[in-house]
Amino acid sequence: MKDFFFEKYKTSEVTSTRRVINTPSPFTREHLFYIQEAGYLKSLKPHLSRRNGLQSYLFLLVLSGSGEVSYRDPAARMGGAERARTKTAPAEETALLTVHASAGDCFFLDCTNEYTHISSEDEPWELLWLHFYGPQTDAYYTLFREQHNFHFRSAHFAELSSAIWSVIHYHEEKADDADLLTAQQIMNILTLICTESTETNATASALSDKLRDIVHYLDEHYTEDISLDGLAEQFYISKYYLSREFKKEFGTTIIQYILSKKITNAKELLRYSNSSIEDIAGLCGIGDASYFNKVFKKIEGCTASEYRKRW
Repeated sequence: MKDFFFEKYKTSEVTSTRRVINTPSPFTREHLFYIQEAGYLKSLKPHLSRRNGLQSYLFLLVLSGSGEVSYRDPAARMGGAERARTKTAPAEETALLTVHASAGDCFFLDCTNEYTHISSEDEPWELLWLHFYGPQTDAYYTLFREQHNFHFRSAHFAELSSAIWSVIHYHEEKADDADLLTAQQIMNILTLICTESTETNATASALSDKLRDIVHYLDEHYTEDISLDGLAEQFYISKYYLSREFKKEFGTTIIQYILSKKITNAKELLRYSNSSIEDIAGLCGIGDASYFNKVFKKIEGCTASEYRKRW
């Protein structure tokens, strides 16, 4: 018996969840890549999900936290580093592999085979996922597995996560062209992961890890006075190289990223506190209230006071 594509999570088990489920038209099912389900999950405590026998492919990204993914893989291919992180069940014709997953890990699974995933208890994870299918999906999966494991890391992690978020938005809004736009994003995902060279993965992954370390630092210290020179010195990287690779990886400049964090924090304070505009500006690391209002209006299209009234 086939398992369900989705299940309800108890509110005590998640802090945030978004999910879209799709029933494609006959034309889309016959000609295009299409999603069956896509979503985002921030776990609060471990929750085991088990699937088997689905005519579907799963693309899964770990945004933060950690957990375990087990997969009965008929084409298991593991290098030395992979074996060090992977526990293999007793020898069988098809081994059940269990991988400890952490932030930055990606999974591409053929869901006709058994798989399970569960968040760690100490460090609940945050996931993005895409269940999809289409007339050419089997061929793309075969091409991908000729060069890669079902568990991998990608230098295009930011682009991959952005593509999934785009798909979620398309189907939440349910625009007339959602199916075509979704097919384009799935094609983009498959192209990125199938053309990524395994020979350059180690170097690309090291750079990607450093960039994520920098993003983590910015997330923690964005209210402070941060300079490009200071970041370059702290993380032992050329500031010109850092600027270029940060923009390439995340699609924005470091300054824009910091300002976005400040304004996001400001919007939360505007909605959920009684603090004055001047105090909120200071709490977000912008000492000049007039400059804060100028930046806020440029990004949001309205003043901070107008935003507070609207929301």
